[in-house]
Amino acid sequence: MKGKSRKTSMQDLADHLCISKNAVSLAINNKPGVSEELRAKVLEAANQLNYRFTKKNKQVRNNLLILIPSYIKNDRIFYYELFWAIEQRTKENGYNAMICGVTPEMEEWRTLPELYDEMPFHGIIIVGVFRLDYVRRLLETGLPLVTVDHCYETLQLNAVVTANEEEAYKMVRHLIDYGHRDIGFIGSIEMTRSFKDRWSGYCHAMKDAGLDIQEQYCLLQPSPLEVLLGSKDELTAYIDGLRSMPTAWFCANDVIAISMIQILQSRGLTVPGDISIAGFDDIASSTLIAPALTTIQVQREQLGFEAVDFLIRQIEFGGAPAKLSVYGELIARDSCTWAKKSD
Repeated sequence: MKGKSRKTSMQDLADHLCISKNAVSLAINNKPGVSEELRAKVLEAANQLNYRFTKKNKQVRNNLLILIPSYIKNDRIFYYELFWAIEQRTKENGYNAMICGVTPEMEEWRTLPELYDEMPFHGIIIVGVFRLDYVRRLLETGLPLVTVDHCYETLQLNAVVTANEEEAYKMVRHLIDYGHRDIGFIGSIEMTRSFKDRWSGYCHAMKDAGLDIQEQYCLLQPSPLEVLLGSKDELTAYIDGLRSMPTAWFCANDVIAISMIQILQSRGLTVPGDISIAGFDDIASSTLIAPALTTIQVQREQLGFEAVDFLIRQIEFGGAPAKLSVYGELIARDSCTWAKKSD
């Protein structure tokens, strides 16, 4: 994948601590020859600098529990690559990944999967959005836990997320650079933290450019997930109720953006001739729609890799909860162009 950073090496740790590479190797591989105080410092630095442990650092094969809401279990739009990356990285580090779906009933009754009682687990990764009470139940197990693609404002959890605010800011600046001044936002900001952060990035970009946010061009109201991702009725009613249109809309994800393109085209409007549309995620459909969608490419493989690495560090060395943000990449395609000049 694009945008991967160089891995932290033993030499990097040695330089950071001003010690020899041999001392770092002895500490990391739990061999004699260094003091316990120095070993602790090396392991702490490894945790801080995201040093990735290889198979030779592993002595046993352990189990990691990967929990996902049932509504994304068979997802082929966004999560498939993320699941693959988690399984791949888990195997590389000598662990087993056991992926289990969690139904709404399980969340409501705070029920753990049956598999949890059938074998020992050493850590948990949760993917997507869960009810807050269910996450608290997972914390009660006492196992190290990392959440992926979502974080919880009222809980201090280890989290690996996309840099949603920063990437949304980047996209809105892209539209502004194309001369757009009337830019709307579409996305239920109370549904997920990622949508809320993308809204925040939109707002900051508009403010920094000295542009007003026009409420009539922003659809923020709560929507059930199945409505947002599977039905165009709400978006259609919203568009039909507008007396005027912005020159561009930034949508909180690609599914919404693709629906917007289709609805606008069904109303006789052209994209991007009349209105530019931008999305977020870079799902496969973003290249199949006509025009192809301008969007933010989420580094799904990298999210999975980082989540596993983060969890293993927590299992082996502990540490205070932290959030890791992974930057995306703006992919400029055909759905955005220069704003029309006003008459």
